[in-house]
Amino acid sequence: MGRIAFISELPFNGKVDRNHPHMRTEFAQFCALKADHYCFYQMEQLQSQYDHIILLISKSDKLRNFVYQKENLVSDLRNFGNKIWFMQEATAQIYQTKELHHQIWHYNLLQEVDGILTENVTDFNYFKGMVSSDKKIHTIPTLIIEDNFVYLKDTTKEEKVMMGGNFNSWYGGFDSYLVASEFNKPISVPKMRTVANESQLVNVLPHVTFSEWMKLLSSYKYAVHLMPNITAGTFSLNCSFLGIPCISYVDADTQRLCQPMLSVDRFDLESARSLAKQLRDDEDFYNECSKSALNNYNKHFHENVFLTKMNKILC
Repeated sequence: MGRIAFISELPFNGKVDRNHPHMRTEFAQFCALKADHYCFYQMEQLQSQYDHIILLISKSDKLRNFVYQKENLVSDLRNFGNKIWFMQEATAQIYQTKELHHQIWHYNLLQEVDGILTENVTDFNYFKGMVSSDKKIHTIPTLIIEDNFVYLKDTTKEEKVMMGGNFNSWYGGFDSYLVASEFNKPISVPKMRTVANESQLVNVLPHVTFSEWMKLLSSYKYAVHLMPNITAGTFSLNCSFLGIPCISYVDADTQRLCQPMLSVDRFDLESARSLAKQLRDDEDFYNECSKSALNNYNKHFHENVFLTKMNKILC
């Protein structure tokens, strides 16, 4: 793969250690690839020559406004990298929530880079419709660095449900709540975007590091995540790693590949509620889904699989 650098809004320069306490998926990707990371706001520190530079441009207005001023961003980076990649963050269409001049800048950026790294294969056709047919488009798989979490697979599962996102249009929390309610068990949700009074319906968990999150999640028996915006699928992957059956939408690679029996079409609440009842009432089905999730995680998303795939892409 050669030397790799990521540039993102994250406020640090350097490498990510395998014991990092907040090893969410982008940190895991930096770590596994032994890549250097640079903050966009400190790009002047970029001096080494890299084989690949990967741009992770988040949805934040602050960063979008900053990079928009960099009219020659890609051509300038070619002084430091042989190939420049755009890496998707959030949905493929998130740029359309910005002003028109930002949308045009985003479109032009995709024309200039050498390749695009998407979060799901279901994004391929969208990007193929935006760029020339010879543009390289691949997924960069969602990843867990397992070192500090393997023991959590043996955690006793308690009769409770974890929802993957709270009550707003981005996470689709009310849909998840309707399905989670079928279990007739206590329901929890991690605190993300604030919604007034949601604690009246569910147990709202505090903000925690990724390490603490995995410990919390490991004790839940069921999971539901009907998020209409298809992104990296970290919640489904976390559940699969821990052997927790998760009902979610089929569009996310992590869900479709790890938990196919519990994957439904977007907004198919009828099927999702039926699956919840089946998980609740049929112990054999529950155990089959749990075992399948564990096996499929190792087959499709283990770190060794990630490195094999990325070695072929970043050759």
